[in-house]
Amino acid sequence: MPALPADIPQTLQDLLPKWAHFCLYAGRFVEEELRIDLTGRRVLVGLSGGVDSTCLLLLLHYLSQRGDFTVGAVHLDHGLRPESGGDAAFARSLCERLGIDCTVESRDVARLAEERGLGIEEAGREARYKLYAQLRESGGWDFVALGHQLDDLSEDVLMRLIRGTGWPGLSGMAGYDPGRALVRPLLLLPKSTLAAFVSSLGIVWREDASNADPAMTRNRVRNEILPLIEKENPAFWQSVARLWRIGRVERDFWAELESGACEILDNSRLEALHKAQRLHLYKACLDRLGSGQALADTLFKLDSAWQERRVGADFQFPGRKTARIAASGVVFTAKH
Repeated sequence: MPALPADIPQTLQDLLPKWAHFCLYAGRFVEEELRIDLTGRRVLVGLSGGVDSTCLLLLLHYLSQRGDFTVGAVHLDHGLRPESGGDAAFARSLCERLGIDCTVESRDVARLAEERGLGIEEAGREARYKLYAQLRESGGWDFVALGHQLDDLSEDVLMRLIRGTGWPGLSGMAGYDPGRALVRPLLLLPKSTLAAFVSSLGIVWREDASNADPAMTRNRVRNEILPLIEKENPAFWQSVARLWRIGRVERDFWAELESGACEILDNSRLEALHKAQRLHLYKACLDRLGSGQALADTLFKLDSAWQERRVGADFQFPGRKTARIAASGVVFTAKH
């Protein structure tokens, strides 16, 4: 493992003006775009040792001194690669140099995947998010900060498009997930800028060789599909950022419509809505019943059946969820 440089800047004022402005931009994104005030809060960084999370840790470290909040880090060793011990050592060493508390834990992700019948990537994600939730509860952390950036967002948008996700979910992952207290300060910043920032500090981050494995859908999207799209439209990243912002505004708009009781949508409520609003409302009600993507074709069929008042018609959705046309409206149920 390459040694960390002896003179890592310790404060925002020690950075070159270009990189100080970079950090401040991310801070404004959290405060103004995501509407999160970090003052006096405790922020736990998910630190893999890759360039994204390394950049995030450094950036929040510099901003914390100006914004009066506390930064900690957690590294999870998935036990999947021989070099994973080096990743953990890097995380510990970097945090020690910055004066940041770092928790390092390990999980047998391969075993978890086998026991749960999951793919390795999904099992790893499940293990990480479970650990984040446990540490939030036991350590009193207000937020968990993740290093997803604009390239990740672009991949996410394409993967959602491939899966057939509708709008506004098609605009990509949330910048702030209040249910799990997840915040993504780097979401609209390109990976190349993050790498340039970390390199400017003389820090050599850890590379995960599994990111090149074509067996994983995300890697094929990243390494094969996205380069072709960028060749046709070099400004694709900016287009994704605009799409994300539009989606966020529309999510706020639909959230008000989708509030309230959802087990039964009575006819009087549905009759007052445009078809687009009804479709959004059906999906919101189904989403509340648990996991499983509500397919657009079935939602259209459901709405047609409601308009025709085909009482007794049943529609099955993934996750063992059902929508039934009743005399009073549409009834949603789930079997668990």
